[in-house]
Amino acid sequence: MTQNNKEKQNLINQIREIYELISKDKDYSKLIPEVRMNISGSLSNAKNKSEVAGIEGRITIINGFPKASGEIKFGVSDHTARLILTAKEFDNSINFVINLKYIPELIEKIKQNSNLELKEINREGQPENVKEKEYSTMQWLINESVKKMGKIPDIIWDKGAIGKEPMMRLFGKNSNDIIRKLEQIINLIKNKKI
Repeated sequence: MTQNNKEKQNLINQIREIYELISKDKDYSKLIPEVRMNISGSLSNAKNKSEVAGIEGRITIINGFPKASGEIKFGVSDHTARLILTAKEFDNSINFVINLKYIPELIEKIKQNSNLELKEINREGQPENVKEKEYSTMQWLINESVKKMGKIPDIIWDKGAIGKEPMMRLFGKNSNDIIRKLEQIINLIKNKKI
């Protein structure tokens, strides 16, 4: 097995590890947005979408539990792939992102009861040329966050815009990092009865 194939297999295994955590707990269903959830991970020096793996068809809810619609494959994620690729331009150690449902009370609980760093981006403030240009919004969200914080926070969130669902995006370096952050978030949901 070549080094590249080993890295690809390792990445798929890490996505599977995150998915297995999510799929075994009904409470994670509360974090699935209307556009559904995806877990995307990139190769360490990824430059394009084909070097980012995700769950084909995303994660939906079946019988109350999060359920993958398809297999973990390279080149199947779009929004989340663009988020990672842009984040890597500022911090190459970022390799994972998950999109989560925006829950206002949860944002407040995360701010008050965790060590996770959050940054709100107002999509209404997006320049017209970015709104009009296909595929540029994800890059703009990352650029705005870095401009305001000097780095990529754990969570970038927004309240949406016309035709755009509000969203939280959780970033991490590897599966352990993402799982640690997800467990903080899900414990807040369980303890605060959100």
